[in-house]
Amino acid sequence: MLRSLGRIASIAAIWAAGQCTALAADFEWKMFTIYDVADKQTEWARGFAKDVQEATKGRLNIRVFAGSELPYKGVDVYRAIARRQIEIGHSPSGFIASDLPVVGATAMPFVCTDMTKFFSTGLPKVQSLMDKAISDKFKATPIMHWAMPGQQIWSVPSIKVLADLKGKKIRTWNREQVETLDKLGATSASITTAEVTQALQLGTVDGAITAAINVNYWDWARILKNGYMFNITLSHEIISVNNQALGELPADVRSAFNEVSARWEKKFRDEVFKLDGEAKSALIGRGMTLTEPTPDDAKKLRDITSEIGAKWAKANGEVGQKILAGLAEGCN
Repeated sequence: MLRSLGRIASIAAIWAAGQCTALAADFEWKMFTIYDVADKQTEWARGFAKDVQEATKGRLNIRVFAGSELPYKGVDVYRAIARRQIEIGHSPSGFIASDLPVVGATAMPFVCTDMTKFFSTGLPKVQSLMDKAISDKFKATPIMHWAMPGQQIWSVPSIKVLADLKGKKIRTWNREQVETLDKLGATSASITTAEVTQALQLGTVDGAITAAINVNYWDWARILKNGYMFNITLSHEIISVNNQALGELPADVRSAFNEVSARWEKKFRDEVFKLDGEAKSALIGRGMTLTEPTPDDAKKLRDITSEIGAKWAKANGEVGQKILAGLAEGCN
């Protein structure tokens, strides 16, 4: 009897092992996003990964890691893709530009502040140039281009006019923001996305540049009450996959992956439009004051930042100049 039970147990174990093997994915990938665990952007990434798994019938499994789950800063993401420490990575182009300056064209002040124009006529003019530059530099293929809406200054002290920025310390995420704040008498701080909330709580910084969507989901209304709607740029976001990893996929799996990517690129874009309006309404409802620059301040801001784009174009050669000119033509 014991021998029979042992035989049954052995057969069951062999069957279970076979089932596990059958259910195991043929390809296991890691995906990293700079956003934190509870952020909507991370939720979207997990939804994308789930759809990929279903579309490939379990053959490709993507495990999503948020900003606090792997030891990468924004500037590390595309380096990690190139080394294949991760197969898929997401970062704003402002971080990528530290290694590949030409993709930083979207961060130039006032080159493009309208998401509708950016998606419909701005990005299509320059996407092939950007994608080639990213592939050449990082051995990665962009699979989704989207954007966070206008980037504003959210602060603990009240900021109503440009002059109020003098002496303030503001978290920035690209060189152009640093240069702009320098011109306004403010100082800049580079802090990872996952650490910004704590920095505001501790008073390490007076404020931070980001979009209303993030302010709402990071619950900053309990820390600060002021938003200066200092919208001089969008945050162009790019999700890319390591070329070698993509090339290893069989044709049918790769086709399914590409179809899901295209569908989720549209979803990312659509969700941003919806959430931007909802976030601003929610923040006002929680007692935050959102201040638009006065006409005089808006003109002053354009005037003092006008040389930033011109200087950038001169320093970044023919490709950089073509990208900047294409964006300016498509967005304005």
